[in-house]
Amino acid sequence: MAEILGLGLSHFPGPMVPPELWTKQLVTNVQKGRIPAEVYEDRSSWPEPMRAEWGDDEGLSSARRHYDELLAGYRQLRAELDAFNPDFVLIWGDDQYENFHKDCIPAFCVYILDEVRCQPLAGNPRGPYRTELNPWGFPSDKELRALGAREPANQLARYLLEQGFDISYAYQARSERGLAHSFANTLVYLDYDWRGMDYPVLPFHVNCYGSEMMKTAAGDKVVELSPPAPSPKRCFEIGRATARFFAQSPWRAALIGSASWSHGTLTPKHHRLYPDYEADQARLRELRANRFDEWGRLDLKQIEDSGQHEMLNWICLAGAMTELGQEAEVLQYAESYLFNSSKCFARFRPRALTTA
Repeated sequence: MAEILGLGLSHFPGPMVPPELWTKQLVTNVQKGRIPAEVYEDRSSWPEPMRAEWGDDEGLSSARRHYDELLAGYRQLRAELDAFNPDFVLIWGDDQYENFHKDCIPAFCVYILDEVRCQPLAGNPRGPYRTELNPWGFPSDKELRALGAREPANQLARYLLEQGFDISYAYQARSERGLAHSFANTLVYLDYDWRGMDYPVLPFHVNCYGSEMMKTAAGDKVVELSPPAPSPKRCFEIGRATARFFAQSPWRAALIGSASWSHGTLTPKHHRLYPDYEADQARLRELRANRFDEWGRLDLKQIEDSGQHEMLNWICLAGAMTELGQEAEVLQYAESYLFNSSKCFARFRPRALTTA
């Protein structure tokens, strides 16, 4: 049986800019009308942990501390990846209207690529921080290149179709920036010092945003939502099928679920100001207790209500690790109300055998 490594992480855009700019995301969302100005300005209405993060320096100290936590998590996972030395890295990530537009938004899409090319910094001036600045001083058109995992991707797509999963596949990215930021950021963070990472990459798109992808409005009233994301059950099943395929393959595969959990920007019940702390804590308890097989039975409406849309990427990973009988180890859990989401870093290994 082939060897498989499972890793979970976040592609939160914060580390693409200096942490001193991180609270600009809140200001940007106020300016865009996503967060009511009165809610942002009334700090007394914020949860106490969020006020504590804001502190007396408008979140600067907390941003630097959170940045250090994230980098420590990414470096731990990079060390795990290097020790495993995979033949390729599969990333479950989502496309937020970057490559898939109104003409087609697939539930799942396997990229069959010879080469991965993207410009991970090109979107920063249009993103939540509105800046050309980045921690490395690179120009915004800095290109990231990696080998594609064409043969494993092609064979995986064939297998999933044969197994009844009506997935899409793509031989190129349509965006000038290349792959969506969920994939590009993952590659940057696992090589944050830009030393190079030679593992071929297999991007596996999941339409996490579903009904949040596009909305039609009449005045202040939303009259139509785009169709929903694939269900947690389907994501879990496709993760299990992916693991079954690679377990019988000749390759050493690293499977990565890339996402933060609840997003403040996706949680209307909190005025899109901060994430769903209780829902994230429930998922964390399940992960630490190796009950992540329960994630395939979560309800999509429950996930959407909690702003956990992107957890579908982790649910694909959870399905794969359940299929293989792996157990989870949480390496880092960086909690935050102020910086849109909490971020989990985890690895999965074969369950330890017990003796009577």
